[in-house]
Amino acid sequence: MNLNKTTSQLLDYIRLAGAKHADAIAVNSVGESISVRHGKVETIEGEHAQGIGLRGFVETNKGLAFASASSSDLSDAGLKALAQQVVDMAKISEPDPDVVPPIGANHPSQQDLDIWQQEHPHIAHGWDTEAAKAAALSCEATALAYDKNIANSEGASAAFGDDYKAYASSDGFIAGNQRSSASLSVSVIAGEGEKMQRDYAWHSAFAAHDLRDALSIGEEAARRACARLGSKAISSRTCPVVFEPRIATSILGHLISAINGRSVLQKRSFLEHDVGQSLFPDFFTLQENVNHDSGMANRLFDGEGTRCNTKNIIESGVLTGFLTDRYAAKRLGIPASGNASRGLTGDIGIGTSNLILNPGDMSQADIFHDIQNGLLVTELMGFGINGVTGDYSRGAAGFLIENGVLTQPVQEITIAGNLREMFANISHLGNDATWLGSMAVPSLAISNMTIAGQ
Repeated sequence: MNLNKTTSQLLDYIRLAGAKHADAIAVNSVGESISVRHGKVETIEGEHAQGIGLRGFVETNKGLAFASASSSDLSDAGLKALAQQVVDMAKISEPDPDVVPPIGANHPSQQDLDIWQQEHPHIAHGWDTEAAKAAALSCEATALAYDKNIANSEGASAAFGDDYKAYASSDGFIAGNQRSSASLSVSVIAGEGEKMQRDYAWHSAFAAHDLRDALSIGEEAARRACARLGSKAISSRTCPVVFEPRIATSILGHLISAINGRSVLQKRSFLEHDVGQSLFPDFFTLQENVNHDSGMANRLFDGEGTRCNTKNIIESGVLTGFLTDRYAAKRLGIPASGNASRGLTGDIGIGTSNLILNPGDMSQADIFHDIQNGLLVTELMGFGINGVTGDYSRGAAGFLIENGVLTQPVQEITIAGNLREMFANISHLGNDATWLGSMAVPSLAISNMTIAGQ
């Protein structure tokens, strides 16, 4: 099915039904996942999902009102029914004086779209069921055979698929984006009884041939689980804390939530007055890169058809601006940043493409040596974050850093602080930048946090 044509047809139908403006997004997703455990296939699940979402805007005697709905029926009759449903809903909705209809966005030109398509040809994921099954089985077998202390497996999984999304708006913009993906993961348990420890490893890429090999993923999961044997609680203290790359991504996540334009409008952000302010050390630069060879979230336009551009969100420690869709941008009186995120139903959200934290020049081992005594965090639990105040408290596990080297594995602790202070107190960035989906993040050290233990 030609989803570009389908979205365009749906806009014709809703105009005939009485809408003044409209936009639509259609999705077709085909994928498969294979789960194995102890050398046997547990599940093989296939997915083929398609749907279309529609926003319609109607002029009422109180102003412009809108509604949205979605359907999995992409037949001609289904499209007409969806168009009428949205118009009927919009007519009884309360108008919003600040509503931004889907017209006049800064769309990429047709030439931009053609060039993007040429530079980003569709790459097949490269797996079939048998190849994915073999990778999952090999990954788990490697992990189980790695060490005598590996006692059990929580299983391995391999997944692959293709997604196509099309977006069209009533000002004539229409474009689509196709993307493939493949992933491989495994989780194993080391030790016995109350001394058991689990850990995992995973990787995702556009195509199977770009994944780390199954042996290295299996070995990583087993090595991490074994390293945690003998974990214990420690006494409470205040000390430097190092976040390994896959944990450091959470720090960026908290920042992105705080500079979400919708959160700022709703007074739910502790950074609502901080654009142009120095929040991080001057060696900290965070880029949103919309077009990176290793990024899993490349895009030319966002969920409203606004052109996306690479930008520094944090530049030499300074917050450069908020992330917005067109509505938030209008309310805040700033240009739209091209960060609208769109699902089939519901309101517009705000999200990012690829995030890249510029690395430092020290290895993780050098950071340990420089810190001398502290904590390496390798797991976080819970979500004790207050977006209004920035207060931070999460369960954690990891390893003590003593005299510049890793020593005792630790668990049953809580790390606490305030995000504003944590941002300002980042003392080190490692040279080990690691791509984790759509983020490239190095190890990150914070000079002073509270550790609650025994």
